[in-house]
Amino acid sequence: MTPHSLALKGIFTALVTPFSKDGSAVDYDSLSRLIEAQKSAGVAGVVVCGSTGEAATLSDAEYVEVVRFVRERTQGVFPCVAGISVSATARAVELAKICAEMGCDGILVATPPYNKPAQAGIVAHFRAISVVSETPLIAYNIPGRSGVAIAPATLGQLSREGLIVGIKESSGSIDALADTMVAVTSDCRVVSGDDSLLLATLAYGGTGAISACSNVMPKEFVGLHQAFVKGECSKAKDIQLEVLGRIRTLFVESNPVPVKAVLALKGVIAHPTVRLPLVPLAPENLERVRKEFSV
Repeated sequence: MTPHSLALKGIFTALVTPFSKDGSAVDYDSLSRLIEAQKSAGVAGVVVCGSTGEAATLSDAEYVEVVRFVRERTQGVFPCVAGISVSATARAVELAKICAEMGCDGILVATPPYNKPAQAGIVAHFRAISVVSETPLIAYNIPGRSGVAIAPATLGQLSREGLIVGIKESSGSIDALADTMVAVTSDCRVVSGDDSLLLATLAYGGTGAISACSNVMPKEFVGLHQAFVKGECSKAKDIQLEVLGRIRTLFVESNPVPVKAVLALKGVIAHPTVRLPLVPLAPENLERVRKEFSV
């Protein structure tokens, strides 16, 4: 991979951040096992400290150390993308500088949450980050968490200005996906952020996914993408439909609560701990998880 380039293609797993049993510290042994499991499954890359990584609950020091830890263990293996989902543009700029210094291959930038900026403000946010870092930026359209969608026209503008190399589309809307594909430049890659819509995204010209569920099912998601690329569309459809029930189960409560529960039951991470305001999986949903994943 050449400097300042990012091949946003295939399955990128949005890694969970494992914690100690009481949640007071990051469990780096578990994080290391998770990374190795992703390597073995053949994923194309990872995202660290995104929504699935509970970045909002990490201290500044933890954020830096988690990104550094993952970057060091993926260097020369596959791309490592760092998530930045903070409310203040000035803070986003500082984090982007840090991620660039650590050699991250990309930065996943969400609309600043809580502020509800205008589309012009979103463009200015990306411009400010691009000034301080040449690390490729990926726009993260997730209105359910950010409060504001990045409009397809805005994504088109960001791509034409060369501010972004790709988009994680997590609106859950096929129409928004289609409008985005029309609006952006041909070299701007669009990946699915909704795991149940991976096949649909590929069919519309997308290039892969940044997936929460691939923490648990990396081989299935890699297999789906590979089947589609090979022109085995029926096989890709079969995989998408086969995992649909498991995907729904992994979102029965807020991500990453169910994902961590499955990873812990499978022994990939030591504990299913999440940090407040997230709470452990409800007993009835834990039973559903056990049945769906036979763990």
